[in-house]
Amino acid sequence: MVAISIDDVPNISLYAQDGYKILLLDSLEELAIPVAIFINEGLIFDSADKKINEQLLEHWIESELVTVGTHTFAHTDYSKVGLEVFRDDIIKGMLLSQTLCADAGKTMKYFRFPYNSLGNDSIEQGVIGEVLDSLHLTITPFTIESSDWMFNAIYEYYIKTDSIEKAAVIGEAYVNATIKNFMWMDSLSIDQYHRQIKQIYLCHDNTINVDYLPRIINMLRNQGYLFVSLEEALNDSVYQQQNYYHKKLGISWVYRWMNNEAERKRLMKMAPDVMEHYPVYERLNNTTGY
Repeated sequence: MVAISIDDVPNISLYAQDGYKILLLDSLEELAIPVAIFINEGLIFDSADKKINEQLLEHWIESELVTVGTHTFAHTDYSKVGLEVFRDDIIKGMLLSQTLCADAGKTMKYFRFPYNSLGNDSIEQGVIGEVLDSLHLTITPFTIESSDWMFNAIYEYYIKTDSIEKAAVIGEAYVNATIKNFMWMDSLSIDQYHRQIKQIYLCHDNTINVDYLPRIINMLRNQGYLFVSLEEALNDSVYQQQNYYHKKLGISWVYRWMNNEAERKRLMKMAPDVMEHYPVYERLNNTTGY
């Protein structure tokens, strides 16, 4: 079983490009897949059409398949900005979403850290945990991801430069990386817990997922996966385990639950590698140009 979670909603620039349609949501509804979304309200101000942008977010929230969570207002990194700035960003990031949730008969009770950076050490993690408890927000983990942010940057570049064949190659690489990561994390869960746990997949509201996430979902379905809500996934007892990882890197909770640091590092090094594509991503982000 797996719950699909989508960060950085709403991608206003993408919707505008697609004629103010939310093609990813349309595909998920057609597939009848429950999803959890994590909202950056600051994205609503990415263009002058704030009212239209609010309506687009409202479409997500109104969907019966969607569980709503917050991802802060401005996607700040807790490990860099500190407690006060981060707390204020969390609160600011719920102002509109909570109203829209109430109108839709929903409650916003889930939170995901930007960059999955829970703090620099156990003290910072403990303090922010108390803040989230006071706001009645539950930290949302993930077990599987496949660096779709990197694949998407390369994919969008090739599309914009009319390199359609190269874009298709990157799309295929993203699909293959995702399936490999599912297989790897399932093998770890069997090794660690002698069963398949309910996975939580983290991806983003972006172009490559509009084009390829439905395919990934169908491939997983063909392998026997069932798609469940975030709430159902979190009912798995594995999510009640202690987090033993107290650094800022946003690693999978499967690794965070490992008390043996040497074993954690060993297994992380064995995980499927997507870094062969990273040099292209770096060149795209180099200020001197590609």
